Amino acid sequence: MRDYLPYVLGAALGLLVAFLLVGAFAIGGTAQLLLFGLLPAIGGAVCERVITRK
Repeated sequence: MRDYLPYVLGAALGLLVAFLLVGAFAIGGTAQLLLFGLLPAIGGAVCERVITRK
């Protein structure tokens, strides 16, 4: 379970960024769906990659 922690943290940060962008720029529709789908996935992958880099 501990191996998933970096991904979960990155996904949470990506979700937070998505909420901030949607709120700040009043984004809606398809763009909003893309933000909420892609940013958590990308954030999780990047965070996991950075933390587990050796």
